[in-house]
Amino acid sequence: MKLHLALIFLLFCSCNNKAEINKIELSTGFCLGDCQPVTISIDRTLKYNFYGDGSPFSNSKYDDRLYGYYTGTMTKSLWDSITNALEKINYKELDTSYEHSIDDQSLEIFIHYGNKVKHIKAQSASLPRNVAKVFYSIERSYKYVSLKRADTIIKFEHTKHY
Repeated sequence: MKLHLALIFLLFCSCNNKAEINKIELSTGFCLGDCQPVTISIDRTLKYNFYGDGSPFSNSKYDDRLYGYYTGTMTKSLWDSITNALEKINYKELDTSYEHSIDDQSLEIFIHYGNKVKHIKAQSASLPRNVAKVFYSIERSYKYVSLKRADTIIKFEHTKHY
């Protein structure tokens, strides 16, 4: 009986050993192309804050860009898909710097989990393909959230535009 209880306890501990992601902040910068700098902050309460830099009067071929500060609430399924994708690329084990290229878009991400923060600085061309896919899916996630223009400037915890 004691052996069964010990096995159940070990199984329970191993299943709950992963620290839950609490918050994600991602900022991108300019590039020598048509990259829009954005800052996104999302958290497990499903709060979604967005800032899109640049001018809506630029000669961009992208009609769906947002400019300025926006806020909204994301769906639980979007939050889960983002956090699951981060878990799948083993975000805790990633390097903290992927900056081996120039002239491409800069990116910085802060992933808050438990009482820790994973901070990664990168250039888009230096990222492993699977990591870039996840990070840029976060960058484009605003397209799947009902956002409204914020009444005031949003203060992001980490904001780094290059």
